Amino acid sequence: MSGPSSAIESGRCAVSPFADNRTLTAVRYVWGGMTLLHPRERLNRLVELASQSGLPARRALANDLADLLLDWPVAYPPAMREPFEALLEKAVRDVEPAARAILAERFTGDTGTPLAILNLLIFDAAPAIKTAILLRNALAMGLPPHVNRIVVDERALLAAVRGAIPAEVSAVIASRFDIAPATAAQILADGSGYMLGVLCKGARLARATCSALVVLAHPGASAKESYRRLAIYDAIPAEGCEALLDMWRSQATAAPAAAQAA
Repeated sequence: MSGPSSAIESGRCAVSPFADNRTLTAVRYVWGGMTLLHPRERLNRLVELASQSGLPARRALANDLADLLLDWPVAYPPAMREPFEALLEKAVRDVEPAARAILAERFTGDTGTPLAILNLLIFDAAPAIKTAILLRNALAMGLPPHVNRIVVDERALLAAVRGAIPAEVSAVIASRFDIAPATAAQILADGSGYMLGVLCKGARLARATCSALVVLAHPGASAKESYRRLAIYDAIPAEGCEALLDMWRSQATAAPAAAQAA
């Protein structure tokens, strides 16, 4: 009788060091089959999965696309990667956080993976993977940094967050940092506080401002939880934070323009 454990034991998939629960193991179980298929069969399977809806199909599509892009067939020209990467960008939005965490781990070590994909996965990645993605952003930014820096009124920011009810905090963050509300919500949803630290360092806010923001953004947190989030700030590499914030701001600007064009 076959199952996740037999698949792992047979070497069809490797257990992630971050996969410490059944959800991650079950997600990883479906990986491995694509590499055994003929190229034409791979394409047929991808077309079939792309036409289906529902979490299992979207998860299988994301996993199969990952298998393809990370083990790119020699017979396929590099120019063919772009449509598969675009399809992966859409697919990862529809899978659960545990699946995105594993995808982030798989793609981080691949230098050919576009930053657009890594930056989608960073929210659900383990801290070490988040750091690796930030460093990729730093490399892409180059020296000197080619970003449009934002100036945030720190006193006004804290006053606005203090005056907002919990449901409004993400809207305040989005407005003050010129990012999309959905991005702000993802940042605040990161319970570790890592992504909020990235946002603060990206805008070059004072450490005291970031500390206050962490506490205000999670009013129901215990003292232990707040200290844990504050401690993470110092572990976040400043390199890459500005580049990631710049990308978030560019996305927020591009979204209305794209909607008007449509």
